[in-house]
Amino acid sequence: MTAPKGDPTYIKNKEQHFIDIAKAVGAASTHPSCPGGCVIVRDREIMGDGRSLLTDSHVEIDPICYAIAGACKRGTPMTGATIYSTRYPFSASVFQAHIMGIRKIVVLASDWEPYYKDEFRRAARLARELDIAIEPHFEDEDPRLSVNKHSNRKIDKKLYPDPSTEKPAVETIYDN
Repeated sequence: MTAPKGDPTYIKNKEQHFIDIAKAVGAASTHPSCPGGCVIVRDREIMGDGRSLLTDSHVEIDPICYAIAGACKRGTPMTGATIYSTRYPFSASVFQAHIMGIRKIVVLASDWEPYYKDEFRRAARLARELDIAIEPHFEDEDPRLSVNKHSNRKIDKKLYPDPSTEKPAVETIYDN
């Protein structure tokens, strides 16, 4: 789809655009083993951003918790917003999203970190209970599905006539 005339805020692939921004935010992460970033978006406007942190006292801060806390500190309303994250959320993040009125979290599809496997399962169960959609975003499209190999084949018009131009075999009183 082409951009509508006169709309400078049109984004062709919204999910990929905001995942790319989340990756750029995640580049500033201080977590050595699994850096992550996220942005909170409502109506194509970024309401908050966050990155994963590992403090000196070895406390982990989830990027979604960081983004929600920063937006709350500024008093930004987030009802109806969407979270785009490069890491799967922790259960505390899912509950914070529920409290703030966020109903959708888009996560960059990647392998789970084995250390957090149980925490991610708890987060998925909690999201199901709270009716929050956690949707994966795949960056690489499957090449088998991207191109139709049969799009340029020749169709025999005698065998498969165009139904819009074809007249019925027997005319009835309803055809007039």
